[in-house]
Amino acid sequence: MNSRTVKIIIVFLLAFLTGLNFVIFPALGTAFTDPSLFGLSSSQFGNLFIPQVICIIISCLGAPFLVNKWGPKIVLTVGLLLMILSTGSLWALQYCMHGPSLLFPILMVLVAFTGSGFGLSITTLNPLAASFFENDKPSAILILQFLVGLGTSASPLMMNLIGDIKNWMYVPGYIFVAVIIIFIVFLFLKLEKGTFFELPEHFRLPAKLWIFFIAIVLYGFVEGTFGSFGAIILINQGVDSSKASLGLSLFWGGIALNRLFFGIFSRKNNLSYLFLTSPLIVAVLLFLLMKTAGADSILLIMFGIGFFMGSIFPGSIGWGTVEFPTLSVLVSGFLMAANQIGTGVMTNVLGNFSDRTSTIFWFLILCLVMICILLFSLKKDSKINEAF
Repeated sequence: MNSRTVKIIIVFLLAFLTGLNFVIFPALGTAFTDPSLFGLSSSQFGNLFIPQVICIIISCLGAPFLVNKWGPKIVLTVGLLLMILSTGSLWALQYCMHGPSLLFPILMVLVAFTGSGFGLSITTLNPLAASFFENDKPSAILILQFLVGLGTSASPLMMNLIGDIKNWMYVPGYIFVAVIIIFIVFLFLKLEKGTFFELPEHFRLPAKLWIFFIAIVLYGFVEGTFGSFGAIILINQGVDSSKASLGLSLFWGGIALNRLFFGIFSRKNNLSYLFLTSPLIVAVLLFLLMKTAGADSILLIMFGIGFFMGSIFPGSIGWGTVEFPTLSVLVSGFLMAANQIGTGVMTNVLGNFSDRTSTIFWFLILCLVMICILLFSLKKDSKINEAF
C-alpha cells in the first residue's frame, strides 16, 4: 500500500479529482440560474465566486506554513475533507430547496469551502509530486497540472452527459463518491514530512520569486480573460455561439496538451527557449486573432493560444522549485495565489469592457510581452536548463 508507485498513482488521481471538484459550481451554472431550480440571478451567480477566489488566495499563501508545521498528509486531508463537505452538501441541497434567499448564502459558504480545499490541496500536491521525482521535478508538476486541467474540463462534460438539467444532482453525487473512495485509500498512505517540505527557520522571499509572482499575475490576466469571457470575445469577433463554445474547448485543450508535451519531452530535450518565448508566440497569435475573420482560422488560433500558454504557469512553479529547493512548498503556494489574483481581478473587472475587444487584446499583448521580458530577466544565472 505504501510503495512509491501506489503513492504516485494516488497523488496524481487526487490532482485529477481536485480539478474535477474545483469547477463543479461553474459547471452547474445553468442549474443555478434556472428559475425552476435554484433561481439565482446572473449577478448572484457571478458574486458566488468572490469567496472562492479569496479563499483560494488565503489557503494557497497559508498552506506552505501549515505543511511546514504538520506535514503534507494532514494538510491534504483537511483540503480534501473541505471539498468532500462542499460537494456532499451541494448534492444534499436537492432535498431542501427553499428559495434563493436562503440558498444563496448557503452556496456562498459551500463555494468558500471548495476554494479553501482546492488551495490547500493543490498547493501541497505540486511539491508532493515533485518530491517523488528528484531529477524531474518540473516534469512531475507539469503532468500533475495536466491532470488538474483534465479534471476541470471533465466536470462541464459531465453536465452535458446527464442531459436534462433537472438531473443536476448527479454531477456532485458522482464526484462526491469518487473523491470519497480515493480519500479512503489516501488515508492508508504513509507520507513523511521530510526535508522537502520544511521551510528555513528564518527566510526572506528572494527578489527572483517576486519577479515570478508578477509574471504569473500577468499570466492570470490572460487566462482569466479567456477562461471567463473567451466565448463572448469570439462572438464579438464574428464567430457564432456554438463555434464560440468549441473555441473555448480548444483553448483549454491546447493548455492541457502543452502541459503533457512539456512533461514528457522536457525530460530528454532542452525546451527552455520554447518556454521563454511562449508568451511572445501567444502575443503574436492574439494579434492574428484580432485581424482574422474566418471562423475556422479563429478556432485554430484559439487552440494555438491555449497550447503556447499551457506551460507558462506550471512551468514557472517547476522552475521556481528547482531554483529555490528549500522553499518548494512556498513557491507552489505563492505562485498559485498569484494566478488566482490575476484571474480574479480580470474576471471581476472585464465585465465592464467585454464589448471592447480590441482594447482587451492590446492590453493582453502588453501583458504577454512583459511576461516574456520578466522570464528572460530571470534566466540569467538561473537553473532553467535543469528545469526544462
